[in-house]
Amino acid sequence: MLNLIWDLDGTLIDSQGEILYHLELALKDSHMSMTDQIKTIRMGPPIDIMLRESFPADIITDDKLKEILSYFRKRYDSSGFTMTPPFNGIDKIVSDTTNFVHHIITNKPQNASQSILNKLGWTDKISSLKTPVVNANQRKTKTELFSELINESGADISSFIGIGDMKADCFAAKDNNITAVGVLWGSGTREELSDCCDYLCDDSKQLHDYLYKRGKEI
Repeated sequence: MLNLIWDLDGTLIDSQGEILYHLELALKDSHMSMTDQIKTIRMGPPIDIMLRESFPADIITDDKLKEILSYFRKRYDSSGFTMTPPFNGIDKIVSDTTNFVHHIITNKPQNASQSILNKLGWTDKISSLKTPVVNANQRKTKTELFSELINESGADISSFIGIGDMKADCFAAKDNNITAVGVLWGSGTREELSDCCDYLCDDSKQLHDYLYKRGKEI
């Protein structure tokens, strides 16, 4: 049986529209605007990193960042996630718990991640969910979370495959000596992922076929 370590945003779920919607409202709450950005916001990293990468440093001060994040969390975490569907064909793979053990490692906070799983009816299909925040001053890397999950599972390392849409997902898999699969329906491009992934999938059918083929080889 294969152990699949999934990324969440941009891999399993299409959350970009809902995140940007509530982020824009949070910026307005903080008397800012999307027009203040100097670089287009890109999904994938934690919200604080996304903001620091996209807005001028003299605007995103530590205090302003805390304020925006507070507004965002209040809005987003209570949204009901009605604008966040799974990507086409993904539910079919996640619903298969006969051939696969499903794990999620995501930058999204625990409460929001769990709420989305509940909303999608995936709670009993996901064996483990790991997020990076330990406390207010400590955040684990994805590489550390992969290592932790693999060790805790007790499963043979050859059964694990890491699946994500960003380079960080693929690097975390490779750093832990497991197969890295990049998906091209999220934020990552073919050019970015081709050098750090063992296999690239253009769509969920290609991913489905690859995973079932790998499963037969074990």
